[in-house]
Amino acid sequence: MDMLLDNKKKKLFDEAYTAYINISRYIEEMYSEGMVDPFSDGPTVTDMICSLDMYLQGCLLRIGILTGNLSQEEIYFLTSLPDEFDEVCARNRGYRRFIKTITADSFKADAEKYFNFNETPMFLKVLKEDADDNAQLVRCNMEVILTAFNTMDDVFSEAQGDLMIEILNQIDDGTHNVSNDKDESQEEQSDEEHITPTTPQPQEVGLDGEGINSALQELESLVGLDGVKQEVLACINLLRINNMRKEKGLPELQTSNHMVFTGHPGTGKTTVARIMAKIYKSLGIVSKGQLIETDRAGMVAGYMGQTALKTAQVIKKAKGGILFIDEAYSLSSEDGSNDYGKEAIDTLVKGMEDYRDDLVVIVAGYSDEMKKFIDMNPGLRSRFNKYINFDNYNADEMLEIFKRLCEKSKFILSEEATMTVHAYFEDHQDDITFGNARGVRNFFDHIVTRQATRILTIPNPTEVEFRTILKEDVL
Repeated sequence: MDMLLDNKKKKLFDEAYTAYINISRYIEEMYSEGMVDPFSDGPTVTDMICSLDMYLQGCLLRIGILTGNLSQEEIYFLTSLPDEFDEVCARNRGYRRFIKTITADSFKADAEKYFNFNETPMFLKVLKEDADDNAQLVRCNMEVILTAFNTMDDVFSEAQGDLMIEILNQIDDGTHNVSNDKDESQEEQSDEEHITPTTPQPQEVGLDGEGINSALQELESLVGLDGVKQEVLACINLLRINNMRKEKGLPELQTSNHMVFTGHPGTGKTTVARIMAKIYKSLGIVSKGQLIETDRAGMVAGYMGQTALKTAQVIKKAKGGILFIDEAYSLSSEDGSNDYGKEAIDTLVKGMEDYRDDLVVIVAGYSDEMKKFIDMNPGLRSRFNKYINFDNYNADEMLEIFKRLCEKSKFILSEEATMTVHAYFEDHQDDITFGNARGVRNFFDHIVTRQATRILTIPNPTEVEFRTILKEDVL
């Protein structure tokens, strides 16, 4: 290795090998912990590892030949990484020779003899049957391996990056149908569905450009939330001043863009977070502007060491935009018990530092619980200093939301029905269990169901009758 790889490439190989061992360990734990009967007629541990090796080398070969024939460094990587490579060769005559003499043309001609790219590999099928989270864990480690391989020979093309993204996304889906060429692998995908392997470049956007104006109009159109709108505008003004200072050669003000949203469910926190992503992108704070929503279930795994990988995966998906963590206080344990939430918090704090120039984190939840959550961890306390409180909607605001739902679905709300709906909201505006806008939506669905039942009793209803909500539909 030392003769073929310099120190930098040796480090890349070591990182890839560690990631490979991580995947192998998930497989071995299934047998050692009794999740799979080692004496059954099913696949053995060796079968599973061989399946992993075939899958891994097939992916690497597919990527490698995009830039022509494999380099000696790439061949070394392919033949040295998997532990069961000799076993694979024994089961697939000619396999080692095939890899060592591979060319772009021979791969296209003979790859199907060794790799079936239209089927989910056996090891991934079994891992997914054990737990859905395993696909994410495999994806996270495979990203390390593929990235190391891509940079091993100092040649990295756009086509290779596209194919790497496709492979990683298909692990999430449990399928592996890799495209044959660059054109197929460049199908459009949303920012929330893939990870860009290279660091995105900041986009030059005017401070008063179309993007920010559109986002501000969307914010202003929301019902109520007057205090929230004022706080958001104050944040925008500070960011504008900072950009102006930068243009004039003055030192930037040291501010944190991370936020804490406090309030009850249904008060618009997720909606405002999505608007903030657009605003931050328009101001050049983040490069892409996507919003990734998650909660404890999306960050915490069931075994020691897996939570860090799961959380890191979510953070990487959010890079270039906003990571929105709902009910974030559920990650902490006030009684000091040793659960895996602390591991998620530690990984989150590290990710916020690693991607501080292209990631914004917004945590949300009930006011008291969120204050305790932030105060429990010094790393969080130093990074979150912007708090925006979302008040509960009053009866008038809930009625306005209800009317908008009616307009969207082309319903006509009679005057008596309007008064009855408003009275209902007055009775529930102080009920913390009602759910605010979410409660309004549920109430609307209930009324529409009653209205539909009534309409079916009317012979040949007119269009007006078909669309009108009456008082009796509300009661």
